[in-house]
Amino acid sequence: MNNFSWGKLNDREKISIFVFCLVLIMYLFYDFILAPKWQQIDELNAQLATEQQQVKVVENFQVAHPNQEAFLIELDSKIIHVGTMLPDNPEISTLLVQFEQLSRECGVKLNYLKPTKINNKDKEGYREFEIEFSINGTFAQNMDFLNKTERGLRFINITGITMQIDKKNLDSKITAKVYSFGVPATKAQIPPGAVAPAKDKEKDAKTATDNKAATPTSAPPVPNNSPKK
Repeated sequence: MNNFSWGKLNDREKISIFVFCLVLIMYLFYDFILAPKWQQIDELNAQLATEQQQVKVVENFQVAHPNQEAFLIELDSKIIHVGTMLPDNPEISTLLVQFEQLSRECGVKLNYLKPTKINNKDKEGYREFEIEFSINGTFAQNMDFLNKTERGLRFINITGITMQIDKKNLDSKITAKVYSFGVPATKAQIPPGAVAPAKDKEKDAKTATDNKAATPTSAPPVPNNSPKK
């Protein structure tokens, strides 16, 4: 086997080997050094663009709301207002008080308000229940009451109106749907100490009666076999 000798190579072979080594070095430099750096630069540019957008959002917020404390107070009041319009529970009693106050404000007479149907179904995080109420007053007073009912008290959707002339005034019978936040608690979610359903109460009472009947009220007398003196 002949040993490799650089001196025996002609100029063309030397140039070819030199070009091959140069291309190999350039490839290794690009693959292991230059390409990772370019990828890192692209990632940093993307991160910089994201942070610049966040800074721009903060700057626009500061320009729109220079007084942060006033904005927080306004935001809290809006949250409270939304909580009033969409409470966690149906709160029929609270709704009745609101209707009475609004009826006095509009000058109408609230004859009655009663729930007719409660839909205990999960409707994407809220519940709805149907109510029926009756008011008496002039046409303008009735319309004012209905407009303020839909705009201010709660999230209410009026589904039907029946009007009848009663002497000088107008007697209106209205059906509507009222909404509340949350879904009804399942049987497994009822907290301990809650009132049990009537069927469970009857079952517990029957079990207690059976246990009482099976337990003797007093122990049988023990015969005295000791000798008489």
